[in-house]
Amino acid sequence: MVHTTKDLLAELRTNRYTADFSEQELHVLSKFCDVYMVDKGQTILKAGELNQSIFLVSFGEIGVYHSNNSHDHEELVHRLTDNDYFGEAALSEEQLEPFTNQTHKPTMLIKVNIHAIMNDREHQELYIHLLHKRISDHSERKIPETLLENDRMMVVHTSEERKRYQALGKLASRLLIALSIYTLLLVSLTDLVATLGASTIVDVTLLIGFALMIYFIIKSSGFPLRSFGLRIDNWKQEATEAVKLTLPVLGFFMVLKWVLITFVPSFSHMSLFNVEAAFADTGFTVSLFIMTIFIYIVFSVVQEFVARVGLQSAFEKFLPHTKAKMLKAILLSNLLFAVAHSHIGLVFALAAFIPGLYWGWLFARQRSLVGVSISHMLIGIWVLFLLGYPEFLQ
Repeated sequence: MVHTTKDLLAELRTNRYTADFSEQELHVLSKFCDVYMVDKGQTILKAGELNQSIFLVSFGEIGVYHSNNSHDHEELVHRLTDNDYFGEAALSEEQLEPFTNQTHKPTMLIKVNIHAIMNDREHQELYIHLLHKRISDHSERKIPETLLENDRMMVVHTSEERKRYQALGKLASRLLIALSIYTLLLVSLTDLVATLGASTIVDVTLLIGFALMIYFIIKSSGFPLRSFGLRIDNWKQEATEAVKLTLPVLGFFMVLKWVLITFVPSFSHMSLFNVEAAFADTGFTVSLFIMTIFIYIVFSVVQEFVARVGLQSAFEKFLPHTKAKMLKAILLSNLLFAVAHSHIGLVFALAAFIPGLYWGWLFARQRSLVGVSISHMLIGIWVLFLLGYPEFLQ
């Protein structure tokens, strides 16, 4: 038997389970419903079976049977008639039906797919309302107390999950705004360094201000700071491990440059170490070198703060729990961070993305900002200011 949407909504408005639902809730609920006729003597649900739907009785009669201790006889404990309902166990965690439900006469049923509603995050409020309704009707429905306790726990858990995703949404939007500001700051800093030189105090002030903004966004998110990698316990062990894991990377870049200047004729005039390469435009001085190293150290912490503490940690919280979750978080955070540097040039964007994959892995391994910041400092200072890789671009 086929019913129109109007008929279905009318049935939902009059059923005792859904009568107090709002019109908006009823329209949403109707999308998860099927209406059909069942002949007399048909078993709809059997005790002990998995049940993922609630059944609303439009008209007819349903007998509710309960097995005795020996399970050799089922006793009729309740009769359900027009505008009644059954199958509320679909809202429990185990979803195991405690009763057998059988038609006593031809009956029209509305089957509500609870499993689909539960797995649709857009309609968690509706799911919570269905749970609350089940608990509020427990005295009349003779629902076992153990099942009701499970329901109460599910209400709490679902509410907490909803609050968690709302908090993640706010966190993600605020971090994206902060990342946009960070991109604009990079443009401004690039212009300032070109105009005033790397020694200007403006660079450091802006970077510290940006770091504080990110910190307050994270602090107000409602999640523990430790979950973002902001902790200092075991910092010595993590710093030592970061240095050990970074040494092979430093060796790789040194060997790579040696190979290039030894076997590529156009690079043969270069020396293995060149501390002046990064200052070709401004001129090298010891004071400028020291100040630039200091600024780069601060800049490294800020970059890791944004890419790892801000973006990667947020993605880890927001992405579904799969085996590839960590890899996706690393890739997404580094892609966004590379885009933030794309205005400087493709080479710079790649320089932010490729090493970022390594630092993303290190952060996922240690769950701390300490080790990844130290690794970033060591690699950046070694490659840019000691080996002088910028001379390959001149």
